[in-house]
Amino acid sequence: MEGVSVEWVLDDMRNFVRPDTYDLVVNLFTSFGYFDEKQDDIQVLQNVYASLKSGGICVLELMGKEILARIYGPTSSEQLPDGSILVQCHEIFDEWTRIRNEWILIKDGKATSFKFHHTIYSGQELKDRLLQAGFSKVRLFGNLDGEEHGLPAQRLIAAAVKA
Repeated sequence: MEGVSVEWVLDDMRNFVRPDTYDLVVNLFTSFGYFDEKQDDIQVLQNVYASLKSGGICVLELMGKEILARIYGPTSSEQLPDGSILVQCHEIFDEWTRIRNEWILIKDGKATSFKFHHTIYSGQELKDRLLQAGFSKVRLFGNLDGEEHGLPAQRLIAAAVKA
């Protein structure tokens, strides 16, 4: 797209605020909910709200709790195009509010492990946090094409507007 300016910022999202600056904030691929303290997620949303111009939009795209409950399995594996194998192990904990993950990549006879955990949100929980952060209008969708967030949803998409 011509004429579009993109600024890449490297900072802790719990601290970064640039008041009334942005028209759009986009957070994709379940890049939200990785802090151990749940209040930190609200702080991030408050920072996004403060950084948006009036009428600005925040879009969050993540794996919703409802979808995860439908497809959850403790392990899965897949062969990647380069022939390596990715094994994923998952464990739900903290009363179905968090998920612990381990990804094991097996390539050329060597296994490399990566562990992480994050909060899993239902549509209503995410909407509540966005409203708590100050957003006035929040809509939920089931995919990036704007389909309804319901039983066939593939992802949890939240679009929130700063009034």
